[in-house]
Order: sequence, then structure tokens, then C-alpha cells
Amino acid sequence: MALSKPVYAARIATYQAYMETAVPGISANPALFTAINKDTADLHFELVPFDAALVQRMTDRAVRVLQATEAHELLPRITRDPSYFECRFCDWQDRCWRLAC
Repeated sequence: MALSKPVYAARIATYQAYMETAVPGISANPALFTAINKDTADLHFELVPFDAALVQRMTDRAVRVLQATEAHELLPRITRDPSYFECRFCDWQDRCWRLAC
């Protein structure tokens, strides 16, 4: 999952880390990820072990975004092309690229 859906892997690891106080031992056990193939309705199940290093990287990134926001700083973009596929699907594309001008 970390390769095919890194956003999901980061979300699961973060949930495991931050739920540890409410559910002791949650990070010691793998999470069960379930997905449905929308073409065939087949179910996919995957056990996802806790990844503390991934949580730390994601937390560090979140802190960096918050610090940049407070400092009114624009962080580097992932591309210089506003038609890049991730930008095209972003809800903030218009505002983001308007700020670049």
C-alpha cells in the first residue's frame, strides 16, 4: 500500500499513532485496510503494519506547512506546470496559481 496509495498508508499510520492513548496497543497491531474494486466488486484486504517513521515524516511535513502559513510563506510547488495532473484535480488550483503571479 505504501507504494500504490501512499496517502492511505500515511493516514492509517497517523491514526494508529494518535489513537494510541485512546486505544492502548493499537500501534502494536496491523491495521486492516479494505478496498472495493469498482469494476468487479471484488474485495481487497491488506494488513498494514504500523510505520512510526512514516508518521514522523508526515507530522514534520504538517508542522512545516503550519509554520509556513503563520509566516505567510509560500512553500515550493510539486511542479511548475498548472496543468500537471495533481494540480488539475486540486480544489485550490485557481487560488494557488493566481498567487504565483
